[in-house]
Amino acid sequence: MTTRQRWFRYGTLAVAIALVFGLVGSSAGGQSPDERDARIAELEKLVADRDTLVAAQESLLNEYRCLFNVDTQLVPNGCPEQTQPTPTPTPTPTAAPTATPTPTPTATASPTPTAAPTPTPTPLPDPTIPAGTTEEQWEQLRQCNANGNYQYANPNGINFGAYEFRRTSWNDLARRHYPRLIGVVPNEAAPADQDRMAYALYEERGWAPWPSCGPSSQPGDATPADPTSFPSIPAGTTQAQWDQLIRCESQGNYRAYSSVGPFLGAFQFLQSTWDWVAGIHYPRLVGVDPRDAAPADQHRMAYALYGMQGWRPWPACTAAFRQ
Repeated sequence: MTTRQRWFRYGTLAVAIALVFGLVGSSAGGQSPDERDARIAELEKLVADRDTLVAAQESLLNEYRCLFNVDTQLVPNGCPEQTQPTPTPTPTPTAAPTATPTPTPTATASPTPTAAPTPTPTPLPDPTIPAGTTEEQWEQLRQCNANGNYQYANPNGINFGAYEFRRTSWNDLARRHYPRLIGVVPNEAAPADQDRMAYALYEERGWAPWPSCGPSSQPGDATPADPTSFPSIPAGTTQAQWDQLIRCESQGNYRAYSSVGPFLGAFQFLQSTWDWVAGIHYPRLVGVDPRDAAPADQHRMAYALYGMQGWRPWPACTAAFRQ
């Protein structure tokens, strides 16, 4: 018997049992004695049928318990031994013969061309100062131009490096002497390269490219032929600017004194600044009180300071010039 048939049988028995119990519980009132006797006989038969159904149900329940191994301890006399079906051996599939793979010919790799080694440029020797000059003169020039700072950038946005090169001048000079430096911003070049370029420029033009800071043709401690003659104003400035500066700083008084610094003379020098500029440009004026210097010498010193630092030493009075 299949599992499906068993469940169908169980369902039929359940319906029959429900019908039996339903009939038993129905009322028999309102009938004659004969009818009642007949009804009682019918009910007795139904009860007997019910008992038969209950026994059949119990038998099926025990069969269910044995079949599914559930509560088998409740089965009277236990469950009969079940014969296990002999499993049918599964035939082992015969493996298909393996084809011998045909060897794939190995391609011979073409030799990778070896790139020619990039020649390492021969480092340039350390630059040598031009004949007829001294290391002290070049140090003086660097200090005057940029306080010796090779990364210096002038606030004017034009001049760069320890020698205050303009980029156009630098590139023109590099084309003639050191092409590898073309396009390099002067203050980003190595100090040795800046020295190299400055020496090359000197060989072409002497100290002329640095009129304010280059060593003077006459000894620094020599007195000018006419000490009272005023020097020329620096390139790129006007006489009106210098007149306005001197009026703003001291109202044109060459003996002016301000106790704040103290600031001295027409251009309100600190004594320390005066001596520093004089030591580079006019050693004869070192130690001289700016108020005691001739007006022409005060102008010389102011022009030299401008050549070194622009209008920065006089910020309040030259703000309009720097816009």
